[in-house]
Amino acid sequence: MLERITPRAYPRTRQLTAALVWSGVGFFLSAKGIYLFQEDSWGMLLAVIVAGAILGMFKSRLILDRVADRIILHIGAKPSRTCLGGLFSVRNWLLIAVMIIFGRTLSVLPIEAGIKTGLYVMVGSGLAYSSRLLWRAWKNSAAETP
Repeated sequence: MLERITPRAYPRTRQLTAALVWSGVGFFLSAKGIYLFQEDSWGMLLAVIVAGAILGMFKSRLILDRVADRIILHIGAKPSRTCLGGLFSVRNWLLIAVMIIFGRTLSVLPIEAGIKTGLYVMVGSGLAYSSRLLWRAWKNSAAETP
């Protein structure tokens, strides 16, 4: 029964979906961080954004690029048409849940807005930057398709 209603997608569609999710969440988190900034100083906001983006790119290179590579391999190892929700492994879905819980907890903690902005921009820019690997895999899969 469940097999009939499961949304199925080809690997290229799953790659596109993964790239869109990473890019979209990355840009959303960065925008949310900037929105949370409550000081009147544009110079301070710019400094926090730049620092967060630099740390995000560092995090991207150290951690998120490896996760993106594993997602690309995971998608490639699946049969040609499989569940769209299977674009991430169970481990990735658990990581996503932990990050959502962390984000919700961070939003209610009494932490200075500048620190929250920096953290949101760091995570968001890291995700957006690492999404380049997912976009590249999606683009390269077009060349392989007859």
